This record gives sequence, C-alpha cells and structure tokens, in this order.
Amino acid sequence: MRKNTYYALVACVIVAMVFAVGLAMTTGNPLIPAIVIIAGIGVVYVGKQKVSDVMQDDLSDTIYGKAASGALLVTIVLATIIFAGTMTFYFNSGYGGGFHTFANGSVSVSFIHDAAIPGQAIYHDTYLIADPANPTGTDYWGLDQLFKNGHQALEFPCIFGIGMGFTVVLLAGLYAAFSYYYTRKYEV
Repeated sequence: MRKNTYYALVACVIVAMVFAVGLAMTTGNPLIPAIVIIAGIGVVYVGKQKVSDVMQDDLSDTIYGKAASGALLVTIVLATIIFAGTMTFYFNSGYGGGFHTFANGSVSVSFIHDAAIPGQAIYHDTYLIADPANPTGTDYWGLDQLFKNGHQALEFPCIFGIGMGFTVVLLAGLYAAFSYYYTRKYEV
C-alpha cells in the first residue's frame, strides 16, 4: 500500500468515527461509537503495517515530536484558561430569592442566580401560588422546579471547570513523566 492510500484510509476511518458518534447521539446507543472506534484503531494499525513506502525517518520524527509537544503545550494553556474562567465564574456569582404578595392573596416566589458581572442574571424565574393557604401538588412541584433549575444553572460550568483542571494536571504529569523517561533512556 502506498503512503497516500494509507492517509486516505485514515481519513475514511475518521469520517466513520464522526458518523458513528452522530448516530450514537441521535439513537442514544453508546455501543456504536465504541465498536467503530475499536475497529478503526485496528484498521489503522493493520493499514500502517501494510505501507510499503518509508513512513518515518529522523526528520519526520523531529517534526512529529515538535508538533506533538507544541500541541500538548497549547492544550495545557487553553485548558488552564478554561479552568480559571469557569472557576471564577462559579465562585463569583450569587443567588437569592424573594416573595411578593398581591392584593388578592396570591404570592409570587422568585429565584435569581446572578453572574459576576453586575446586572447580568444567569437564571431568573418566578412561580405564582394562587392560594398560599391551600397549596396544591402542582404548587409544590413548581417551587421544586424553580429552585432546582436555579441551582443547576452553575453545575455545568463547575463540573466542566473541574474536568479541565484535572486534564491540566494529567497532561502536565504525563509530559513530565515521559520527558523524564526518555531523558533517562537516551542519556549517554
């Protein structure tokens, strides 16, 4: 197999993986991309073994090494910026609630989650209880949804930020470990 044929094979595997992830998202079946990704790794591995052209030399190793190192460092910097931004967003916002009583006896309950930027609300909603002396199950459900949704407004940024923080630590640790390993291995 020629080198260009191998690259076309890799491109087909990538397209198949993207298609499989899209299909899995629409059907809700995580088994589809798992099978396609494992099969794709096998196809790429076998395809690389069948290439008759020269795939690697010292220049390509140097280029790939510099590209991988640069990509890793950019990924670490971007993940650190995202981590810092989401954690700042999460810890510098606040929430509160309020009640308003109307002349007919009904009560409006409100909940707001403010952003770090003054005047910007992440979440703001109200629920009207028509007869506060005799609340219904719907009233209890509405209040539950009001406060649940208000608190969930910041869960994704927090979890995503924590994930980025762990990614930074993991990538930096792996980079340091592999650097140490190869420095020791090729030291004369």
